[in-house]
Amino acid sequence: MSEIYFIRHGQATYDGKNYDHLSELGREQARVLGDYLSCRGVRFNAAYSGTLTRQRHTAELVLSGLGQDPAMLQLAPEGNEYNSMAIMDSLLPHLPGPGPRNLAEMRALASDRPAFRQAYERGMLHWLTAPVGQAGPETWRGFQERVQGFVRRVMEEQGRGRRVAVFSSGGPISAVMRMALSLEDEVALRLTWQIRNSSVSVFKYDQHRLTLHSFNSVSHLETCDRPGLITLV
Repeated sequence: MSEIYFIRHGQATYDGKNYDHLSELGREQARVLGDYLSCRGVRFNAAYSGTLTRQRHTAELVLSGLGQDPAMLQLAPEGNEYNSMAIMDSLLPHLPGPGPRNLAEMRALASDRPAFRQAYERGMLHWLTAPVGQAGPETWRGFQERVQGFVRRVMEEQGRGRRVAVFSSGGPISAVMRMALSLEDEVALRLTWQIRNSSVSVFKYDQHRLTLHSFNSVSHLETCDRPGLITLV
């Protein structure tokens, strides 16, 4: 059987305008992972990444740490994260009960972390069943189909006896978990919020099936004895 290593990007940060780049800690997480995989003798026959900057930069740092040419990276927009803020912007006016009705009201809750998280989860759980007119850029079902189609394409392109890296985000990795384990929708969505930065989830596959081997591992960060390296942002 072949293996696909799904690797979440390192910690991202805000610069006041754009979330889509790695923080210094995120860059360190990626470098540590590259060194760790190199020490374990891991080499990839192929590597894919979403087109988001935080995904690509993580891939480049990890591959460089392995002594592999980052030019081997194949970009695939199907591996991109769902746009949660665009989804929330579309959903908020339609949610029943009390709570923020637009992104401005949502962002006003940022200083109250429990309230922000409650509002965010409420909106994203509604996304699971939201119709096309409310769901924003893509429905939950469309997102699942996008990611699953990408995974099947990688499996077909790479064939047998291969070790493949896919650098992506929490949402797509949870979609692969749903695909491999037939998870319920809410369970899969909630997994998104548990997947750690630079974590590694390994799946084995053949022409018939995709099987989970390990999930959300940050052994590379734990061996550093620096708890601050383990993040979820």
